[in-house]
Amino acid sequence: MNATGKNQRTFLTVTLLTVLAVTTVFAVYAAVLLTLTGTTVTVNEGGGSMQYNLDGSSNATWVTSLAAMINGTQWYARINITNAAAQDVTIDWTLQVFSGGIWTNSGTPTQTTMALASGDNTVYATTNGLFTSNRNWGLDTTAGGSYRVKATVNG
Repeated sequence: MNATGKNQRTFLTVTLLTVLAVTTVFAVYAAVLLTLTGTTVTVNEGGGSMQYNLDGSSNATWVTSLAAMINGTQWYARINITNAAAQDVTIDWTLQVFSGGIWTNSGTPTQTTMALASGDNTVYATTNGLFTSNRNWGLDTTAGGSYRVKATVNG
């Protein structure tokens, strides 16, 4: 290799290393220039509970559990959602039966599609979440056993 070719390679290598070093310095400097801190954001956790009743009327007493009943007895479910953000949700209501030590899904689920208001919401097992036509789970519990309703809220 001649001296001219060696000098050109050396010059090219030094130039590339210089460009890389300068670029790295500018990238680090730019990152420091763009570090911003926002204000505090408070997030409230949503919650709620499942409630049941035997009457099927909205002003009846709703409880968190029902006493043993004869198979086929009417019973209804609703959920109280607390601390909700205003948003559109889909709620999947599924009847579950306890068998063999585990809860398994039973029957046909009901799906509710609605807009939650900000704050607390009461939602019934209907297509629109309103009380009218609240699902009678007793129609699905015609055999003896332990049952519950599971409501999954998807935002």
